[in-house]
Amino acid sequence: MPEEKILTVDFAQRDACSEILPRSPLLSSYDANWDGVRLDHHRQPGYETPEHYCQQHIVTISLDQNVHKAERVFNGRLQSERIGYGDVVILPVNTNHLSRWELEAEFLVISLEPALFTRAAFEAGDLQRFEIVPRFAAPDPLIQQIGLALQSELKSDGMGSRIYIESLTTTLCIHLLKHYSVSNEIITPSPHEQGLSQLKLRKAISYIQENLEQDLTLAEISAVVGMSMYHFSRLFKQSTGFAPHQYVMNCRIEKAKKLLTRTEQTIDQICQQVGFQSQSHFTNVFRKLMGTTPRVYREKVKI
Repeated sequence: MPEEKILTVDFAQRDACSEILPRSPLLSSYDANWDGVRLDHHRQPGYETPEHYCQQHIVTISLDQNVHKAERVFNGRLQSERIGYGDVVILPVNTNHLSRWELEAEFLVISLEPALFTRAAFEAGDLQRFEIVPRFAAPDPLIQQIGLALQSELKSDGMGSRIYIESLTTTLCIHLLKHYSVSNEIITPSPHEQGLSQLKLRKAISYIQENLEQDLTLAEISAVVGMSMYHFSRLFKQSTGFAPHQYVMNCRIEKAKKLLTRTEQTIDQICQQVGFQSQSHFTNVFRKLMGTTPRVYREKVKI
């Protein structure tokens, strides 16, 4: 163990990564205004980090196609690792940590504010106390998928949909609480009726339809019906078959189709009316759902 001062690293700061890693991230959500969560995409040379602990919960996801050897120390416990694509490391807040590896490594770093876990646990059940535990590198397909989804959103002009980011972050927090906490029985949602009541469902859908041009959040929609984000998301999907962020995206595309067909507005004007942050993001989502671009769709339906 190198005899150095132990660093306290706050990943909420722009240059936090530079305190423990030699290179700046290839991509970062620092300027994307994500609430309580930060994503950094790294490609770092062989290196040994200084001993440090973080003020957020940290999850790393390996993007290396080839397995490489590494060593990691959690609170004085040393373990050798063989890290491959998709392997996940969990570094809880205030855990003493050091790692070293010989070859260039590519990975994602997800930093989560502790307050997110407190909120997620409160909304999901009657949690009194919890503690996330450290985890050496091992596969976790759900965390890997969430990390790649966050990366994809960040790449879409660095903006991303707030409601989708919130949904991914909430899912990640609940997953960590259920599977990587000292108390696995903490998440015990009380039973609910199957889906939302018709009144609450109508209120939620009306609010979505009336505010498609806004960057809708899960917190805003769930507040309209007086529910926690966790329970609203679960019951909304039971009622509609779609997660809230999927439903919002479908509504945006349906409204865009009508505007493309019935008006002479430009693609950029329509993009703004249906709540996309950029025309390129709008085009990518439209192509994914409709199999063609907005421009080609308009040309075809007007023939």
